[in-house]
Amino acid sequence: MSVIVGNPAKYVQGAGAIKEIGQYASKMGLGDKALVMGGQTALSTTWEAIAESLRAQGIAYVIETFRGENTRAEFVRLAAIGKKNKVNFVVGVGGGKVVDAAKAVSIDLKVPVATVPTIAATDAACSATATIYSEDHVFLGVDVRSKNPELVLVSTDIIAKAPIRYLIAGIADALSTKFEAEACCKSGSKNSHGGTIAQSALAMAQWCTDTIIEHGEEAKKAAEQGIPNQMFENVVEAIVYASSVSWENCGLATAHGMQVGFSVLKETMPCLHGELVGFFTLTQLILENQPKELLDRMFKFCHSVGIPVTLAEIGLKDASKQTLMRGVEASSGKGAFVHNEPFTVTSQMLYEALINTDRIGSKL
Repeated sequence: MSVIVGNPAKYVQGAGAIKEIGQYASKMGLGDKALVMGGQTALSTTWEAIAESLRAQGIAYVIETFRGENTRAEFVRLAAIGKKNKVNFVVGVGGGKVVDAAKAVSIDLKVPVATVPTIAATDAACSATATIYSEDHVFLGVDVRSKNPELVLVSTDIIAKAPIRYLIAGIADALSTKFEAEACCKSGSKNSHGGTIAQSALAMAQWCTDTIIEHGEEAKKAAEQGIPNQMFENVVEAIVYASSVSWENCGLATAHGMQVGFSVLKETMPCLHGELVGFFTLTQLILENQPKELLDRMFKFCHSVGIPVTLAEIGLKDASKQTLMRGVEASSGKGAFVHNEPFTVTSQMLYEALINTDRIGSKL
C-alpha cells in the first residue's frame, strides 16, 4: 500500500489576512465570480474587507447567508444559488459548519473552494471532508472532495476577537490529534485518502498536540485580551492547519468515534464538537491504559483551560446507564473510528472508560 498525503493548495495565516483574499484568489486562478457564503455574524465582521479585496481584483460575487445546519437540503439550496448565478468558485466564511457546507457545495458545482475560518473551534478548514447532519444535528455521513481546499485563509485578528469558548473547543479538538494518530499507526489503519500513514504526517500530529499542551493556556490568555501574539498564532496553526491535515493523513480513533456516537443524545447537542472530542480524548487515554503520569497531565491541562472533564459538563449529569449505553453503542458499530485502536474494543470497555473519565474528572 502506498503512502498518501493530502494538503490544501495554499494556507495563509496572519493578522489582516482577510484583506488579501482577492489577491490570492486571482493569483491562484480560482475564478472570476464567487459564491460567498457564511453565517450572519461571520459575514458582518468580514464582508467589507472581502468585498473590497475581491473588487480590487475584478472578481464578481454573490453573497448568501448559511442557515445554520449541514443538512443535505441546505447543500442543495446553496448549490442551486451557485448554478443560477454561474459562479466558478466558492468561499466559505465562518465556523466548521459553514466551511464544510462550502466544500460540499463545491463538490456539486465542480469548482474550487476557499475556506475562511473566523473562529478556531475545529480543524475543518483544511480537510477535503464535509460532514452531513440531520436537522437535529445527528451525524449522518460525509461528502469528500477529490482534493483538499484550494485556499485556506486564516485572519488571526478576527479569530482573536471571537468568543473564547470557540478557541477552547478548538484546543480540545486538536488535543486529540497525536493520540488518535498514534492509535491508527499502531493498528495499521488506512488514512482518509486510502493510503499508509506517512512519517511526516505522524510527526505533524505529534507537533500539533505538543503545541496545544505547551502553549494552550497562553493562547487562551492572549485571546482573552484580543491580541494575536506568537503563542496564539502557534496554537491557531495547530488547530486549523496541523490538526486538520494530520487527522486526514493519519486517521481518527476513539476520541472522534465517541463524539460521533454521542451526537445521537439530545443532551449533548448544546456542546460544541471540540468540547466533546476533548472529553472523549481523556476516555481514549483511559481505554488505552496510558501511564498515570500522562493521564494526570492531560486531566490537569483540560481542567485548567476549560475543556470538559466530567459527564455533567457535556450535558450528561445523572445520566442513566441506559442513556450512556445508547451513546456507547452508537460509537462502536461496524466501521466506527473506535475500531482503529490497536486492540479489540467492546461496548463494555468504552462504558467503563467513560465512567472512569467522569470519576477522575469529578475529583478535580
